[in-house]
Amino acid sequence: MASIPTLNFPLACGFAAGIQSGSGPAGREVMIKTQLCYTSGHMTGFVTFICLIGGTTMLFRFLRKREIEAFREADISAFEDFKLARDKKLRDPAVLKAKAVANSNVVSLPASETFQPIQPVFTLKKALFDEVHRLFYQRLEKVAAKKYRIFVGVPLEDFIRVSQGKTGEHVLRGRKLSFLLCNKNTMTVACGIQLRGSGSDFGRQFEFVRKLFSQIEKPLIDFPLINNISEEEIREKLHEVLEESPLTRSCPKCSREMTMLKAVAGKNAGKSFWVCSEFPSCNGIARIGRLP
Repeated sequence: MASIPTLNFPLACGFAAGIQSGSGPAGREVMIKTQLCYTSGHMTGFVTFICLIGGTTMLFRFLRKREIEAFREADISAFEDFKLARDKKLRDPAVLKAKAVANSNVVSLPASETFQPIQPVFTLKKALFDEVHRLFYQRLEKVAAKKYRIFVGVPLEDFIRVSQGKTGEHVLRGRKLSFLLCNKNTMTVACGIQLRGSGSDFGRQFEFVRKLFSQIEKPLIDFPLINNISEEEIREKLHEVLEESPLTRSCPKCSREMTMLKAVAGKNAGKSFWVCSEFPSCNGIARIGRLP
């Protein structure tokens, strides 16, 4: 069965009015007005619907915001109430007494068993200086103590002044001279003595001190850092400062005069020896300080 087409009633009325008015200009004008009325009615409904949706959304957002603020105010109020109740409970004498009873089982250790920081223990050394410096000082004192005062481990900045450049003060800081000989009456510097080890650090230290004494025009004498340096060897190296001549000695093999020489190579490099003046025909050699 064929369906019957439906007809929009306002539009049909417009068409009917146009037909009744004739097919002239008046009829067309009636039809156009009818269509405009129909379209305007639909647009008004659409705008009303959009406004309704927007208003509903804004209302829901406003209500949600108020709900969140209410929850926050309730949480803050509950926290304040809890804090007041806890403070009141902590100040309650009954609660304090109960805590004291609960902690009565805690054992307090005696002071001797509690943790104490380790305190340093200071003891006196058996002798002043290490063995090498002590033996050298004792022998140096026998050689030079009559005319000179001997100072040990003297900081360079105590007797050297920096005239130009403040950086020189930092270079001198912390550096020391093994021994310093000064005139007994005037306390003026006579010479310096440096005990030199075999390491590279000792070499750099000695080179620095050597250049320093060259600038101040004072003699610097070096000895190896060993504990068997004799008085005779010290006296021989200090003879220019002490204004004394080195000792003489006779060869134990040929009885001729011996001269003092220093080894420049080998395991005895830097050490001084008595050597026969007739060497190599006579091989008489003796270490300084040792009797023939």
